[in-house]
Amino acid sequence: MNSLFAGLSAFKLIQVILISGIKFLFAPLLAIGYGFGYFETVIITAAGGITGIVFFYHLSKWILNQYFKFCPIIIGYFGGSEATRKWHEANRCKKKKSKVFTRRNKFIVNIRNKYGLLGIVILTPVLLSIPIGAFLAQKYYAKKSNILVYMSLSVVVWSFFLSGFFFLR
Repeated sequence: MNSLFAGLSAFKLIQVILISGIKFLFAPLLAIGYGFGYFETVIITAAGGITGIVFFYHLSKWILNQYFKFCPIIIGYFGGSEATRKWHEANRCKKKKSKVFTRRNKFIVNIRNKYGLLGIVILTPVLLSIPIGAFLAQKYYAKKSNILVYMSLSVVVWSFFLSGFFFLR
């Protein structure tokens, strides 16, 4: 394994790993541009994509926890003490105006409604981008036990497919 990456600079490796963790679709092109071989491209982009999924999945969990901690949506009228209820009413987030749906938001909602977990898992690396897919998986499917495994397998399959496609061109 050491001879596989012997001639590659650390800067190029880190750059491809970071790009594959954020916008996976462009990572094989960058790796090919840097002169990596097929298997090097597959390994580097898959490792970066999986790292990005794990990082953004847990970051999304933290962000959602912080949001619900400081901006509770539903406050039980009969739950808790009077002081707790008053504190929540004073410190909750102000209600925003109704959100205008953009084309991208409609696309994400349609994917979730039509295809569910499988759609998010399959389309995350190439269309949704890894941070958005990890956020959606955390928000809607956090109770699923193997969500990170499914998303990682999707990244590996897409890594083989995209690297092969770009090498054949």
